[in-house]
Amino acid sequence: MSGYRRRSGRRGPDRYGPTEDDESFDDPAYRLQQNDQPPPVNAHAPEQEYSLHRDNGKADEGDGESSLRRDNGQDQDAFQDEGSVEYEDDVDMSIAELLYSTSSFYAIVVPVTITMTLSALAVVYINNDDTIEEGAEQMAQAYQVWSTSDASSTLSAIALSLANSFIMVCVICLMTFVIVLLYRFECMMCLIGYMMLCSTTLLGFLGGHMYYIAIQIYRLPVDQLSFYLTLWNFAAVGVAAIFLGTGIPKYITQGYLICTSVILAWHLSYFDEYMTWTLLFMLALYDLCAVLTPCGPLKALVNLMSRDNAPEMPGLLYEADLPPEARRPGAKKNTPAPERPAGRSDEGSEAGSDSGSTDSGPMIEVPLAVARVYNLPVLGIPDASRGVLGMESSKRGSTSAPLLGDDGEDEVYIPDDPTPTQLIANVFVKLPKLGGRIEKVRRGGKTVYLERDRFGNPKRVLWVDRMGRVFAESADAEDTGDRNSIRLGLGDFIFYSVLVAKAAQYSFTTFAACMLVILAGLGGTLVLLSVFHHALPALPISICLGIFFYFVTRIFVEPYIEALLLKPFYV
Repeated sequence: MSGYRRRSGRRGPDRYGPTEDDESFDDPAYRLQQNDQPPPVNAHAPEQEYSLHRDNGKADEGDGESSLRRDNGQDQDAFQDEGSVEYEDDVDMSIAELLYSTSSFYAIVVPVTITMTLSALAVVYINNDDTIEEGAEQMAQAYQVWSTSDASSTLSAIALSLANSFIMVCVICLMTFVIVLLYRFECMMCLIGYMMLCSTTLLGFLGGHMYYIAIQIYRLPVDQLSFYLTLWNFAAVGVAAIFLGTGIPKYITQGYLICTSVILAWHLSYFDEYMTWTLLFMLALYDLCAVLTPCGPLKALVNLMSRDNAPEMPGLLYEADLPPEARRPGAKKNTPAPERPAGRSDEGSEAGSDSGSTDSGPMIEVPLAVARVYNLPVLGIPDASRGVLGMESSKRGSTSAPLLGDDGEDEVYIPDDPTPTQLIANVFVKLPKLGGRIEKVRRGGKTVYLERDRFGNPKRVLWVDRMGRVFAESADAEDTGDRNSIRLGLGDFIFYSVLVAKAAQYSFTTFAACMLVILAGLGGTLVLLSVFHHALPALPISICLGIFFYFVTRIFVEPYIEALLLKPFYV
């Protein structure tokens, strides 16, 4: 979830402006100021073509690969007419769901497996009897209200562990609501500052404690200066990679997220067995309620982060890239048209759709400045823009000619010399049927507009400044917000690793069984994700399967295998 990253060697931002031979763009608001911006985009170059219309049936000639169609089964669907047959979409959806689920599982199973394996190795090999006993005592004093060591029976120990786990889950829920409120009111400096402090503490202090125990167990020759210098560099680079991300490769950020999960899982493994299993069970129930219930804090956080202009909040999610051919089922490359824009009647819309005009395309909402750059017909004005445009403009005596819709009945008056406030106001426009598309995307917490060619390939990113001037730069999949990736919460990595690490402390058999069923549960969750198309909790299925098979393997499978080894049966 890091911010927008600029690649070296890319063309810098260009501002769309009028050319000398283009009278339709003769507006002072778009004229280039030689001292504050780079040279304007060449409107006559093939790769800088402004028009969104189809050029004699030929694809846009830009880069060598820009005219190629991605063979993912969605390029045609993204630009089909609304009256096309729906049977083909129904047939393709099952294939798309299967491909998306398989690709998502392959992309996320690798980091999850690495995290669980490293956590199990750390718990087994960076520990001894003394450190385990000391760590369990410290965890009991810090996190438990009632000590399970004083329990008179197993049932009472389980009851006390459930009570302690319930209190911990309530504290986690309360802290999550605080995060949601801070994010809702955009207190990002406070929120990100707190998260950076937590990451620094985790990487520096908990990581340093883990490093110190490894030095003590294996008697590594490290002096005190090198020890603190190593911790400082490890923590500083980790915080910069997770929360800044500028100029840092993505695999470095992913590696530090895995290290964070391993360190925290190693620390939580000091809970006793009763506390560990009851805590994992309570966290699975909490995750189920927090994501799926209407008042759940995680559901509220996901909804807030899905809004337009929602600020980025790094450090909470692990993002894994998917192959280009794997697309989320039901996703559209072009922005769908609203049902009925303001200022147009239903009869006019129906007449326009039945007219059979070859120029009829989807209707979108863009700033007036973008519509003027592409000469797009303005069909209506949203309610939010009526105070700036609309009837008030005609009452002030605008001399501009009305821009007519398809039916020619409703008139929308746009001033000839719009002010900066009017240029950044949104209007409803009609795109050409066989031409390119413009869609709204988020980049770096801001709303920008992505221009695609008629095959769905991104061409450039547009944005409008406060003065109503349109700027552009070349687009790619990573920087335009069209990231083909899947995200998994960092807490899922941590608690998967806690379960597997606790199982590895008993035997290798329980470790292997728990790891396999966790991956199977994760695969089932991804299948459900491709079907329901919204955020789902990743803990319940995997954690419940892991707890169940841990006790089944420990109580039934392992004694049975040992009995077979002691007394073999011959068939």
